[in-house]
Amino acid sequence: MVAIVISVFSPIFVYRVGLTTIGRINLFTVLLFIGSWLFILTMGLLYNHPVSMLFYVSIMANCCFAIGNSVWFMHKRNPKASVKKLLVVLSFLTALCFVFIEKAYSTTVLQDTLMHTVMLVTAIFVTGIIWTRLRQIDREPEHT
Repeated sequence: MVAIVISVFSPIFVYRVGLTTIGRINLFTVLLFIGSWLFILTMGLLYNHPVSMLFYVSIMANCCFAIGNSVWFMHKRNPKASVKKLLVVLSFLTALCFVFIEKAYSTTVLQDTLMHTVMLVTAIFVTGIIWTRLRQIDREPEHT
């Protein structure tokens, strides 16, 4: 649930950085996600239906946008935060979460494992970015 909330609010990160084109694309994917989710809630989950496939694609895209937007937000607000370092942390966290999901909730469908991994990584990574940024704000001197 945290990953869904973060991915819905992820366009805010992009607009704060100033990348409006990517923000509009992200907002469009959020609207696709909400529309397909409402369709699934009213009509029921049909696995082979194109709207159901759109739901899974849009949730994965929104999670990836949330991760990418938080990396750019952190880099723009704190230029010392190297994008390479953040991507290394993200790669390590993804591998760790993939192994955890595979061991704890083993399924025979790779797409389900990948979706659960991306949603878990999104929740942990973006929350960590927000927490790190809040700690940096606490250390900055007040401008009065």
